[in-house]
Amino acid sequence: MTRKSKSEQGTVLLTTLLIMAVMAALTVALMEDIRFAVKRTINVNAYAQADWQAGGAEDFIAAYLQNDFRELDPAAKAVLLQSRTPLILPTPEGAITLILKDASHCFNLSHVVTDAGEQNSVAAAEFSNVAQLLGLPPNQAIALASTLIDWQDKDQQMRSGGAEDGTYLRRNPPYRTADTAMRSPEEMRALNGMDEDLWELFKPFVCTGPTKGEGQQSQSININSLPPERLILLAAALAGVGSAQDAVPVAEALLRDRPMTGYETLDEITTKLEGLGFELQNPERLGIDVTAIFVEVVTQVGPAERVRTYRYDGVDTGVLQLTYRGWGRETFRPEIEIELDAR
Repeated sequence: MTRKSKSEQGTVLLTTLLIMAVMAALTVALMEDIRFAVKRTINVNAYAQADWQAGGAEDFIAAYLQNDFRELDPAAKAVLLQSRTPLILPTPEGAITLILKDASHCFNLSHVVTDAGEQNSVAAAEFSNVAQLLGLPPNQAIALASTLIDWQDKDQQMRSGGAEDGTYLRRNPPYRTADTAMRSPEEMRALNGMDEDLWELFKPFVCTGPTKGEGQQSQSININSLPPERLILLAAALAGVGSAQDAVPVAEALLRDRPMTGYETLDEITTKLEGLGFELQNPERLGIDVTAIFVEVVTQVGPAERVRTYRYDGVDTGVLQLTYRGWGRETFRPEIEIELDAR
C-alpha cells in the first residue's frame, strides 16, 4: 500500500470520527431539549389540573358551608375553628387542603365607610382603639383612622390628619386614592404614613369584607371562637367610641370565664358585663355564632401547587356570598404567634 493510500485512509477515519462526535453532541443536545419539553408539558398539565381542582374546591366549600358546617351547633363550630384542623381531600395525584378561619377575628378595614361612601364614625373610633392597643400614640392612631377614611370615601375633602389625592400625587410615582372600599388588606400599605414596620404590626389584625349601609352595625365578633391572642379586637369592639384601655380587663374576663362549650346566649354575655360594671355601647358587635369565614385552599397535583383564599359571608343564614377571593400565601390570615415571634 502506497504512502498516499495510507494518508487517505487516515483522513477518512478522522473525518468519520469527527462526524460521529458532532452527531453525538447533537443527539445529546436534542435529548436534553426533549427531556425539557416533556418536563415542561408535565408541569403545564399539572398546573392546569391544579387550577381545575381549585375551582372544584370552591364549589365543595360552598356546599360544605351550606350543608355540613351550618348544621353544627355554635360550640362545635368554635371547637373546629379553634383546633385549626385542616380538611384534607385526597386526589389521584395529590391532595386538596382546606383550613377554615373565623372572619370576625380581624378588623374589617372597609367598615370605616358605608356602602354609600360616607364616614362610619363608630367603626373609625374602633379602628383608632385597635391602633392604640397595638402601641400607637393616640394622635397617630386618630390620624391613621382619618387617612383610612379618606382613602375609601367618595369625596376629596381631607379630614384632620387625613390624606386625599393632593398628598399622593406629590409622590414618586404619583397615585390617587381609591375612593371606594378596600378590596384587600394589602391596600393599607399605600396609605400615607404607613411603612413596612407599621404594616407588619397591623397585618395579623386587619382584613377586608363587605361594607354596611348607613346606621348598620359592623359584623359581630364571635366570642366563642376568639383566641386569646386576638383579645385587643374584642376590647376595641367593647369600647366603641370610648377608651379601649378601660375595656381590656373586661375583654380578658369574658375570655377567661368563657364556658368550655362557649356562651349559649347573648343575654349570658350581657349579664356577665353587668356584673363587671361595664356598659356595652354596641351589643350588635358581640356574637356567639359564625357569620363569615375565611377558607384557605392549597391544591397539589404532582409538582404543581395552587393557593387561594376565599371569604364567605352569610354563613349563619345559609345565603352564602363570596365576598373575597385572593391568590397566593400572602392572602392567608396571619397567625399572630408567628408574627409576634418574628418581631
